[in-house]
Amino acid sequence: MKILDRYRGCLLAGGVGDQLGNDVEFMRREEMLEMYGERGVRIMSQFITDDTQMTLFTAEGMLMGRKHHMPMPACVYQSYLDWYATQMNALKGGVFNKESVLFREERLHRRRAPGNTCLTALGSGDMGTMDEPINHSKGCGGVMRTAPCGLLKMIDTPDGEDAYAIQGAMAAAITHTHIMGYVPAAMLSDMVHMILLEDGRTLKEITLDSLARMMRLFSPEIVPAEGCEADDAPASGAFVSMLQFRELMSRAVKLAETDVPVDEAIMSLGEGWVGDEALAIAVYCVLKYQDDMEACLSAAVTHDGDSDSTGAIAGNILGAWLGVEGIPAQWLAELEMRGIIDDMACRLFEAAQVR
Repeated sequence: MKILDRYRGCLLAGGVGDQLGNDVEFMRREEMLEMYGERGVRIMSQFITDDTQMTLFTAEGMLMGRKHHMPMPACVYQSYLDWYATQMNALKGGVFNKESVLFREERLHRRRAPGNTCLTALGSGDMGTMDEPINHSKGCGGVMRTAPCGLLKMIDTPDGEDAYAIQGAMAAAITHTHIMGYVPAAMLSDMVHMILLEDGRTLKEITLDSLARMMRLFSPEIVPAEGCEADDAPASGAFVSMLQFRELMSRAVKLAETDVPVDEAIMSLGEGWVGDEALAIAVYCVLKYQDDMEACLSAAVTHDGDSDSTGAIAGNILGAWLGVEGIPAQWLAELEMRGIIDDMACRLFEAAQVR
């Protein structure tokens, strides 16, 4: 498979999963089955949501950063301000508006249920970072937009196997500065990049390798309080969160290899409103149906929770794995702004070839 097909598959399938879940995001699973039948949601809605909008602006911010030699995450922050302006009908400090292809696209100025955390954070005038938090949000609004961070390494990002995870974390922390707001984003970006390497690993191996990298990068050491022995030191909140993250992701991997009914398996992982749950649901669906995009995305959206985000994340991962040819033709034909999404994937691929 050509690597360009993986780039295109990643963004296009992410958009398909997002659009598939749009109409059912706030429905219960029982309602979905009554409306769509026992096979689950397999009929596309008409529109993408803010998930795909922000994924596109993440990509464009990275491309603009390459062009203007801006560091990560400042370039993505400026692009998010452009997105914020499309939602608020006002400029908020963006510097790329005259160049932005996305900002000139009228359809991207339509509100598609933008997340409150993203709007509040971007409207605050402060850029969040991992070291300088601006909130305690661990919502899935951080992870659902960061697949492009696995497709292009910024010039200023240090070389090495950790680069893409760090980029994903930085992009998510602009608006979501709880550790579970940005670590799932780091893992999504990391998994997407590792899939691009085409080095013979299975999806399960890629998932577990990426999880191990997240634990190494983001698990803070336990520092004993003054006068305490190390063994008696209380664990920090971040440390506990990372242990819980490891347990949740490991459970998702194991469940995919069992005969536990899909609805029960997903229910045990959460509803996807927060970042770690959204990624866990997506990973479970990807591993369960790694050769079947239709079954994967249907499972990823047919549950009691944030259907469009879990669908988008699952699409990003499996789209990179199967390539654009793995996306059902009918769904691809119905994808809103397919040309814009496809063009952005191609632009990322071209930029990645320039060293």
